[in-house]
Amino acid sequence: MSRGAPDDRSESPSEGFCTSFLEGSTDPILSVDADGAVTYANPAAERTLGYDASDLLGRRLGSLIPEDVPRARSLRERLATPPRLVDGGDVAIPLGASDGTVQSFSARFHEHDPGDGPVYTGVFRECTDPDRGRDFRTYRNLIEHAGHAIYVTDTDGTIEYVNPAFSEHTGYEPEEAVGETPAILNSDEMPPDYFDSLWETIRSGGVWEEEIVDRKKDGTLYHAHQTIAPVFDGDGGVSRFVAIQTDITDRKAAEGRLKQYRDVVERLADPILLQNRDGEFVLLNEAVSEFAGVPREDLYGADETAFMDEETAVEIADRRREVLETEGPAEYEVSPTFPESGRDATFRTQRYPYYDGDGELTGTFAICHDVTELKRRETDLTRYERAVEGATDLIAAIDRNGQFLFANEQYRSYHGIGAEMDISDLTLADVVDDEQYPDVNRQVRRALSGQTVEYRTTRTHPARGTRRFDARYYPLGHAEDGASSVDGVVGVLRDVTDSENRAHQLRVVDRVLQHNLRNAMTVVRGRAKQLAEWDDPAVANAADDVVDRAAALLSTSEKAHHITEVLSDPPETEPLDVTRIVEEIAEAVASEFPEASVSVSTPDGPATASATTWLSRAVDELFRNAVVHHDRDAPTVEATVQTTEDAVEIVVTDDGPGLSEMNREVLETGEAVDALYHGSGLGLWLVYWVVQQSGGSARVEDADPRGTVVIVTLPRPV
Repeated sequence: MSRGAPDDRSESPSEGFCTSFLEGSTDPILSVDADGAVTYANPAAERTLGYDASDLLGRRLGSLIPEDVPRARSLRERLATPPRLVDGGDVAIPLGASDGTVQSFSARFHEHDPGDGPVYTGVFRECTDPDRGRDFRTYRNLIEHAGHAIYVTDTDGTIEYVNPAFSEHTGYEPEEAVGETPAILNSDEMPPDYFDSLWETIRSGGVWEEEIVDRKKDGTLYHAHQTIAPVFDGDGGVSRFVAIQTDITDRKAAEGRLKQYRDVVERLADPILLQNRDGEFVLLNEAVSEFAGVPREDLYGADETAFMDEETAVEIADRRREVLETEGPAEYEVSPTFPESGRDATFRTQRYPYYDGDGELTGTFAICHDVTELKRRETDLTRYERAVEGATDLIAAIDRNGQFLFANEQYRSYHGIGAEMDISDLTLADVVDDEQYPDVNRQVRRALSGQTVEYRTTRTHPARGTRRFDARYYPLGHAEDGASSVDGVVGVLRDVTDSENRAHQLRVVDRVLQHNLRNAMTVVRGRAKQLAEWDDPAVANAADDVVDRAAALLSTSEKAHHITEVLSDPPETEPLDVTRIVEEIAEAVASEFPEASVSVSTPDGPATASATTWLSRAVDELFRNAVVHHDRDAPTVEATVQTTEDAVEIVVTDDGPGLSEMNREVLETGEAVDALYHGSGLGLWLVYWVVQQSGGSARVEDADPRGTVVIVTLPRPV
């Protein structure tokens, strides 16, 4: 094609009109291909630039921009890729004419395809030189009535003009702004490099388009979308800058709120989801994905059946339909299982109808509170409440001011507090009588300081008489920021009156038996020894038998006395060196029974266990039992002390005939399987009760090839 004349093909009327329009236009019109090369130039372009069409065709349009024109390089790059110019608005382009002059044009490009590929055509309108009386009156009416704040500055940034919208948005009247610089709007919110980049861009002929935070005259900050463009003179130089600001404060605030809402929703551990009327997920937070064990993007368009058990999914679908039908909220509780994640949970869900911007019901919105831990705690609390209410002990709690927080039925009953009374209306001073209150209050104060208090006290009850109690007060508190705070005291009172009476009775019976039995048996043994000296062998043998039986009864009496003492003492433990105890007992037994072989293996250093002070008596009984009840002349007893992280073990091994089933039962369980259990086993009963009161255990095994192994396990001190 020539400069723009149509080809030789016949033209339709519309094509003829277009050709006539292009040819007759007084504005230069240039078309370029995708590489920016000129494919058409109308007569006005020839006249204006002084080139023939043949000189322009095939020449890159960017080559017409003189080298010394500001931003020539960036303009050439833009013209080399014409698709970027389409819909880009007016582009200021300075073009060099054949006579060496430079003319500035404002061009707007459009894309069309004549059949051989896309072509980009621009209409070039000449810009008026401001030094020759550039006139803004053509556009003044538009600018004055524009809703955006517009201001014009010279190349040094001094404001020359502001429109009414500028005054409305910023609070500065024209006479206050003109002559100043845009620094009057500076909010100090933007970094210095923001303005450095801004000036570098517009002074090189580029357009600056960014968001900014400025300050109004009254000090209020506002967000604006700001575009600053250079205005070129006839020689292609920058003569002014025009700035347009669009106030986006409300939009930024809305975006900020939206981001906050989104951040809150995403950070919530509770699942939140939006579903359409068919139950398909439209929106959901990460918590849904975590419970489901399915990536969030895979859940969009699916419903609950994609990740939870079918029964729960059906129940949720019913609830969802209920909300859609009634258009009212629903609250329900479900406990789904999630096969993909392997999790189980309980959710308390609030589901609401969801309406779009036009008020149309489009789905439901659900917030699912994970109450799994809460349900577990409620279950535990119910158990604790039943345990406390069912306890025979008197249990109550007070705050730091002595006000009651709760009291179980036993406490209420003992203190005459009726079920109809609100315990929180009472204080400790209201319940405890005046005589006992000072001591009780003193112990409570100790507990409030963080101590656990244990003591035995006597209380006089109007109907129940004098009672003895084991009282324990525990600090009631919570941990906050790593520190513990005591908020009150929990008190547990255990009535030990009956057990004390039984212990007292046991000691009385023990003393009577010890006195009467020992005195009587001492006399019997003395008389028997006299008879043993008779010359009659039959009488002497009978007398020896009486002496032996009397000695055995005295030994049994002594063991019974020790058992009474063990059972009468409170089971208090203390740290004891087991190594020392075993070594001392072994030495004493070896000295008393020289015919026996007694050996001990202990670790280096002390092996400390938590036990009662009766432990040495129990160890002595194990050694003696192994020697005395042996069926050979030279018994062998080996003792070993072993330690673990949590316990100390005493292992006593002999090569005797072994323990009977009844004796094993006594040592391990404290139960005799035979009602006629003989008294020679009282020593093993003593071992059992000492070990039990020490918080330990005992077990019996067979030795190889014969004999017995007794293992006593004792806890380490806490």
